[in-house]
Amino acid sequence: MLPTPVNYNIRPAVVQADVPTEMTVAPEEKAFIFPDGAPYRLIVIPINGDEPDYQFPIAREVVDVTAADGVLRFTHTFRGEQEYLIQMEYAEKKVTEFYVFAAEEDLYRLRPLKGDLHAHSFRSDGKRDPAALAGHYREQGYDFFALTDHNRYYPGGEIDETYAGVNMAFRRVYGEEVHAPVSTVHIVHVGGRQSVTDRYVHDREAYEAEAADYETRVPESVPEQYRYRYARAMWATDRIHEAGGIAIFAHPYWRPSGRVYNVCDEFAEILLMSGMFDAYELIGGMGQPGNNRSVALWSELRAKGLKISVVGSSDVHGIEKAETFPHYFTICFAEANENDAVADAVKAGYSVAVESVGSEYGRQFRCYGSLRLVTYANFLLKTYFPRMQRICQGEGAAMRAYAMNDAPAELIELQSAQSEKFAARFFGREKCLIPDASAIAFEKKWRAVQLDGPITKGSKIDAAKPNFQI
Repeated sequence: MLPTPVNYNIRPAVVQADVPTEMTVAPEEKAFIFPDGAPYRLIVIPINGDEPDYQFPIAREVVDVTAADGVLRFTHTFRGEQEYLIQMEYAEKKVTEFYVFAAEEDLYRLRPLKGDLHAHSFRSDGKRDPAALAGHYREQGYDFFALTDHNRYYPGGEIDETYAGVNMAFRRVYGEEVHAPVSTVHIVHVGGRQSVTDRYVHDREAYEAEAADYETRVPESVPEQYRYRYARAMWATDRIHEAGGIAIFAHPYWRPSGRVYNVCDEFAEILLMSGMFDAYELIGGMGQPGNNRSVALWSELRAKGLKISVVGSSDVHGIEKAETFPHYFTICFAEANENDAVADAVKAGYSVAVESVGSEYGRQFRCYGSLRLVTYANFLLKTYFPRMQRICQGEGAAMRAYAMNDAPAELIELQSAQSEKFAARFFGREKCLIPDASAIAFEKKWRAVQLDGPITKGSKIDAAKPNFQI
C-alpha cells in the first residue's frame, strides 16, 4: 500500500453520538507541534445534513481553540449518527481537515474488524502453509481469518500450535468447508468447536443413514430434483449449529472449469429462503459475472422478505496471482476479536461484504449490507483500515519469520502492541498521544533555526520571515 502521511490527527475519530466528548488534535510529526497560545478555528459540518446548497453548507458549528502543550483540545457533542467534516483554520486560512464518525451506543461499543471467512491452505488444495498464510493475512491488515480447508477442520490447529504462547492481536477463527457427499452445495462452517466433515469422511455409512432420514423431513414445497441435495444441506447446517458454528451459503455461481454453475438460480433461492443458513457469501471467489449475479439475486430476494447476514470472502487458494485476496473481505462489528464474538456478530447481522477495485493509486471499495453499516464501513475504509494495514505489515512478516524459527516472539508482540494502541486511540479507548516535554523542547530549538532564516522554495529566496505554519 502506498504511504499516506498526514501532519495531524484527531482523536478519537469515532465517538458516541449525542454525548459530550473531549477531542484532541495532535501532530503526527514533531515539525507540526502546535505552538502554545496559537489560535485556531475548527468548523464542524455534518455530512448528512439537509442543505439548500450542498456546495456551501450552512449547518456548521464553530469552535475556537488555543493551542497548549503542543495540541488542540476541545469538547464537542456530535448530534446524531453520521460522519462529520472538521475543517481546521489558522489566520482565516484552511490548514487541513479531519473526519469524525458519531455512532449510536449499540454500534459505538462494538469493535470493527477486517476478516476473511473462507480460505484454503496447502493442507487441502491451497498453495500456502497455514501458519505462513496467517502472516500474509496480518500483513494486509486483517484482524482475523478462518482457515476453511475442504473437508478438513484440523489444519487450523497447526496455526494455533505455531503461535501458541505468543501475545498477538491477530486471531484464527475455527472453520472448514463442508461438501456433503453427492451434493453440489458448498457450505462454509465457521466458529464451531468440532468438525462436521469428519462425520462423513470417517463414517460414511452413518452419514448416509442420517442423510436418508433428513430426506423424509424436506418440505413438500421443494421440487423433486432438489430434494436429495436439500436434505444434505439440512444435515450439514444442523451439524454446524450443533458444533456451535454458523453456516454460510457459499458461492452459488461458482463455475468449475468454466462450465456450469454449481447451484442454479431456482435452487439458490430455495436454499436462501429456507432459513437454514446464518449468512450468505455475497462476494467471493466466483469472479465476474458470478459476483454480479449474486448481488442481483440478493437484491431480488430481499424484496421478497429475505433477511440474512452477508459476508465477503476471498476463497483464496494461492496468493501469488490472486484476484480475490486481499480484495474480497468482511468487516464485522463484534464485542471482541475472538472466535465466538466474530461468529455471533455475523449471525446477528453486524457484518458488511466488501470488494475493492482499482489500483493502489485509485482504489475504491464497494460495500454491501445495511445502509447504516455500509455508511460506517465506508468511513473506516477511508480513515482507519488503510492506516492499520501499514502498521500490521511488519507484524505479518514477523509472524512468518517466527514460524520458521527466524525471529523471536517479542518481535511480533511489540508490533502487535502498536496496532492495538492505534486502534484504542482511534476509537477513544485510550487517550490521544500528545508530545512530551522533550519533543516540544526539540521542536522549539529547530523551529528557532527555521524562523531565523528566509522562506525558500528551491533556489528562490523570499525576504519575508516565515511563520510556524509555512
